[in-house]
Amino acid sequence: MHHSIIEDPVNGRAEAPGGMPVTTSSERMRASETEAPAGSLGITAKSSPPPSREIGAREARAQRFKALHQARVWIGRRVNVMLPDVQFPGEVFRTFDCRHVRTSCMVEVRHTEGLPANYRNLATCGSVWACPVCAAKIQERRRLELEHLVEWAEGQGLQAIMVTFTFPHTGFDSLGDLLERQADAFKRFRRGSPFTKLKASIGFQGLVRSLEVTHGLANGWHPHTHELWLVDPKVGQEIRARLVELWERACIAAGLLDPAGQAKVHAFRQHSVDVRLNATSGEYLAKQDSSRKWGITHEVAKATSKAGKAKGVHPHEFLIRMAKGDESRYFEYLEAMKGKRQLFWSPGLKARCGLDDISDDDAALGGDDLDHLGNLNQDEWDFIRRRRLAAQVLDAAELGGFDLILRYLKRQGYKPPDFGTTSADQDEHRFPGLAPFS
Repeated sequence: MHHSIIEDPVNGRAEAPGGMPVTTSSERMRASETEAPAGSLGITAKSSPPPSREIGAREARAQRFKALHQARVWIGRRVNVMLPDVQFPGEVFRTFDCRHVRTSCMVEVRHTEGLPANYRNLATCGSVWACPVCAAKIQERRRLELEHLVEWAEGQGLQAIMVTFTFPHTGFDSLGDLLERQADAFKRFRRGSPFTKLKASIGFQGLVRSLEVTHGLANGWHPHTHELWLVDPKVGQEIRARLVELWERACIAAGLLDPAGQAKVHAFRQHSVDVRLNATSGEYLAKQDSSRKWGITHEVAKATSKAGKAKGVHPHEFLIRMAKGDESRYFEYLEAMKGKRQLFWSPGLKARCGLDDISDDDAALGGDDLDHLGNLNQDEWDFIRRRRLAAQVLDAAELGGFDLILRYLKRQGYKPPDFGTTSADQDEHRFPGLAPFS
């Protein structure tokens, strides 16, 4: 959806309808004239993205917060129906409270130039499966870790190859059943001397495995894995034939492939294993959407142009699409993914390449390397969440700091309560170093 842009006559900043601050075309043009192409980003890099990427990132973030709100609606409804004695749905699904419930009297707003703004002192669920907001933060961290791994492997004289494993499925298969049979197939695939000999022949030094699930209207659930293997630099496409042989045997034994169906077996041999040599990043492993590349443009497109296609969407897109049956599919997905890890690293591989083991909960928090802009009090945060302005407030933080946040809230109709307001309370925003309880 495109909105007309309105120039603010007071400060010259452009606004979308409703007072949402945005960058003008002239601002973007001036910025693009001085923007140098961004190189490879390290885990702590602070180089500024081009303005177009900034706009795309903000649109994607707004979609994620919108999706999280819908998850909260569905979770509340499900808990009320299925568990009427439960007073707080957040006790059953942590995602219900995520980015919504305060964990302190003040909500911190953090931002450093070149990095996305963030909140602190809010509940976070840390669920890569259930929560589109936490998932994005977690996966950005994992993407950077994987980029580091690939660079380290290159320095060690190793080649990173991307191996993707898929299998046949139909619209009648339940996700839980497919995942059980998939897990069984991988146990059989990696068991015994054939796989041991294969690893020895390619100089196998470890892997990172990613579990991904999409859903298509025609063929139902589609679980599959992407694996980043570290192997000898001389390994070529000849490895694929051996992988297909082992994977076919494992899938037949696990009940995922009927050996009597010649057409399906032929298709399986053509498409079930994909090998990409000299992988330059771990983009396929870190993503958690139905796109085929990591990037802002694809992240934006995932909830719009791809949402209605039968080819396959990520379950988070159910929260945006809201087609018939999407609500029940979302909960089928949550139930099936309970307790499963999105990423698995070979034991000791993170330590070998110099990475700390950061949990999903910690990765979802983020913001440790950001500057503290100011604090939102209880009344302000209640207004923000009631009006569903969490993403827009972060936009304002990135565009004009905490002062723009306060002006934006005022334009949205926020009026501080008259009772109990002291000068110290008001100064809390302008002096972040002031203790919250002083």
